[in-house]
Amino acid sequence: MSFNIGLSALNAAQQEISVTGNNIANSSTTGFKSSRTVFGDVYAASVLGGGGKQAGSGVTLQEIKQNFNQGNISFTNSTLDMAINGEGFFVLSGESGTSYTRAGAFGTDRNGFIVTGAGERLQGFLPSPTGQPTGGGPLEDLRVTTGEIPPRATTSVASVINLDASAQPSALVGNTITSNNGRSSAPVAITSGDDLENGYEANSISVLGSDNVTRLIDVAENSSANAVAQQFSAVNGVTARGTSVAYLTDFVNDGTTGDVNFNIGNLNFSQVIDTATPATIETSLQSIADKINATVTNISARVVDGTDIEVTHNTGADLRFHGGSTGAGSFNVYGSEYDSTDEEYSKSTDGPVAVNTTDGSSVLVGGIVNFTLDENVTFTAAEENGDGDTIDQTTATGSIFGDISGEDALDGIPFSTNQFDPKNPDTYYRSTAVTIYDSLGNQHSLTKFFVKERPDETGSNNLWSVYLQVDGRNIGYDPNSTDGEPVLARFDLRFDDNGIYDPNQTPIQITNWTPVDELGRQQGAGPIPGDPNVAEQLTNSNFTIDLSELTQFGGDFSVQSNNQDGFAKGQLTGLEINPRGLVSARFSNGQSRALGEVALANFSNPAGLSNLGGTKFGETSESGAASVSGAGTAGLGAIQSGALEDSNVDLPAQLVQLIISQRNYQAAAQVIGAQDTATQTIINL
Repeated sequence: MSFNIGLSALNAAQQEISVTGNNIANSSTTGFKSSRTVFGDVYAASVLGGGGKQAGSGVTLQEIKQNFNQGNISFTNSTLDMAINGEGFFVLSGESGTSYTRAGAFGTDRNGFIVTGAGERLQGFLPSPTGQPTGGGPLEDLRVTTGEIPPRATTSVASVINLDASAQPSALVGNTITSNNGRSSAPVAITSGDDLENGYEANSISVLGSDNVTRLIDVAENSSANAVAQQFSAVNGVTARGTSVAYLTDFVNDGTTGDVNFNIGNLNFSQVIDTATPATIETSLQSIADKINATVTNISARVVDGTDIEVTHNTGADLRFHGGSTGAGSFNVYGSEYDSTDEEYSKSTDGPVAVNTTDGSSVLVGGIVNFTLDENVTFTAAEENGDGDTIDQTTATGSIFGDISGEDALDGIPFSTNQFDPKNPDTYYRSTAVTIYDSLGNQHSLTKFFVKERPDETGSNNLWSVYLQVDGRNIGYDPNSTDGEPVLARFDLRFDDNGIYDPNQTPIQITNWTPVDELGRQQGAGPIPGDPNVAEQLTNSNFTIDLSELTQFGGDFSVQSNNQDGFAKGQLTGLEINPRGLVSARFSNGQSRALGEVALANFSNPAGLSNLGGTKFGETSESGAASVSGAGTAGLGAIQSGALEDSNVDLPAQLVQLIISQRNYQAAAQVIGAQDTATQTIINL
């Protein structure tokens, strides 16, 4: 009996050494779980025997118990290396069936499947349509795409932008007034020694400025257009510009010297007028105009109709033509008429005044004033001047303003400036651009121009408009167009009194965009179906612009987001695995696509799993059936990408255990030796 006890002890010690040695051998094996031996004593069974008379029969190995405590996590440079931080096992599928492991050193095979070094495929779930982990579903072989993703055309653009509530309307409204309906003073002949007077009479105008202050402006007699312009430009909301234009014609050479010699602005000009043909006359006049342009400040000249010289003083000072000290020859002087519609001057229909340059006489021509009045600025013919003298406007028709006795004589012509022009930032508030894509993945730039509109008939100041262009080209659709060509795309934007976008506005649909390159050539991009509720343009590109998140708050213009759903084609550039085990592919176009979700399994009794080798375990009746779910759910741990779980072997403890097992082995051998000695003694009796 003692021999059997010793042999059982030797066998137990040997098994303990084997388990400890195996632990030590796998102390660097990724995902390895250490084991320990569990022994039990052996007694001979006796139905009627008492415990006080039972001698032990040795020892037996009851169990080799697996230790599933968490191992340390070491980081690597491979995304497909995965460690489980917490409970659970990776699920593998191979030729021998399903197995489970904590060793997460994965790679890909030639077909892109995620596999272990032995070729088993990692199992997981398909992601949701939106690319989110589901944590369940049929198990699938996880696969990494190695190709490229095709482009996707933009179908929706959404912006979150604040428009400054204090912004002023981009368009300017006002009116223009031209003095005396654009007619200059009639040429005034001035005898040598007389005062230089242009013939304008005195008058007074009452002006309501943009500062809501009314001012009375007395215009003195014989005031030049330049002087009048300066008087009125001092009023808030008034811009005034004086111009004087006269026409010189019918030149006659002096019979003695053979030329025409006259003076403009105290500068002398001399020229022989060749009257042989119309062409030679025009050449002679052009020579005079060239001399004037090269000599006199603020005065320009040009030949008109081959017979006249148009002389313009750009500041509105009176024009004086005379012979000076060496005058010779003669010519006629006409006044001018200004057409405010085409902004052109022409020779007055009134008869001319002759200039005889030899007798020292002069001709003086006064100019006109063009007034630009801001909104709500008005001119009114005054009833009294600054001295309190009554003015009868029905007879005061000789002033620079002409006849202003009519009730609407100074109403002017209304105008609206700053009509939207994408090339002129003064015509819109701000702009912002976002890159969009056609069906071939070509990039285009969608620009949104925001314009603050003037108050409507209700007085609301919460009105804006947005103009849209792609690559600087129009994309609007006009249902009344006969050729279908794109027009300027403009849409109204309305906000309530709290600065919130009015949700009742019609969505913005673009249905008339044909993608072209920078030279205007079509690139073959296919159309995106249009919206038949907007326009019957189903062959043209269409996308939606969502501005429902716009606000109109006090503060600067700010673009919080400018998003769209299109992208160009992309090549795989990398992988990402989040703690939930969602495997996503990153592409060169900035897109990310969910490929699958790593599945984890857990067991009621992990210690009951069978070791299959290769740090794999198999399901048994002792372990219970596997419960499969997503990482981070159902008590399962999280997944750490780019890391591996180390063996949980405590090497110093295992070395100590090895020494203890060795001593146990030696002690068991002594039991056998003692029994052998006793047996030998009996034989020798």
